Amino acid sequence: MNKTKERAHEIINLYISAAKELDFIKAIILVGSLSDDTYTVNTGSDIDLVHIVSDETDYRSEKKAIFDLIERIENQTEHNIPISRVVFQEQHLKHPYKYDFEVSPENKDLVERPVEIFRILDSGITLMGDAGILASMERPTREDVLETKRLEMKQMESLREENPDFYKEYHNTLQNPSIRIMTQIVLTTALSEYFFYTNKSCSSKFYILKRIEEDLPELSYLHLLRLCHKNRFTPEQMTEADIAAMQEEYQSVFLNRPGTWPCCGKP
Repeated sequence: MNKTKERAHEIINLYISAAKELDFIKAIILVGSLSDDTYTVNTGSDIDLVHIVSDETDYRSEKKAIFDLIERIENQTEHNIPISRVVFQEQHLKHPYKYDFEVSPENKDLVERPVEIFRILDSGITLMGDAGILASMERPTREDVLETKRLEMKQMESLREENPDFYKEYHNTLQNPSIRIMTQIVLTTALSEYFFYTNKSCSSKFYILKRIEEDLPELSYLHLLRLCHKNRFTPEQMTEADIAAMQEEYQSVFLNRPGTWPCCGKP
């Protein structure tokens, strides 16, 4: 598998060239590690693209056409690096946000909208279309982020009712994750909690450690965060002692920390 940065940009160029055939796309914005120059070839690296489409056509049809195009390009490039499937209509990004949608896996992007908008505003690069869309976006508020947490909890409740076996498996994974999944959980939680505690956004899994060391040095799971950061960005330096410490601190410190989100307890 060729996951180099050079290969990532080859795939991006190929994808953008093909995406021009979809005239309802208003803009494609690069976010994540490729936009803030923290990309690595390690497991978990992907091409994070946010698609913004016209309000005038059917949202479901637009998403399907984009997903089909992504699949085509991924097949063409031997699935070297996955491309994210994030699609918004322009109206979805206008503040105040509307929440009159069904909370379902199909509307995952709408549920997680503040996170994606922070990523766009923190380091987004317009690769195709109207750069003015990015410039006109407003930053999500604290209440927007809390509403996202409420919707995520609602989604989990629905999952528990509709598919209890899958929910049980999902819950068990959160309680006893692999080291790779643990790394993802801890880094992602740190991004969310950094905003909650400081009202400042950080969308980079690479830079979040430095931000927390500077602004939240008393964070209860800071040592675990350091180990997860090391595992994500310099895995060749990990030792058996590091892995044992991650497993112990995840159980004893991370899972037992006080609830952070007032709407729903622990994230």
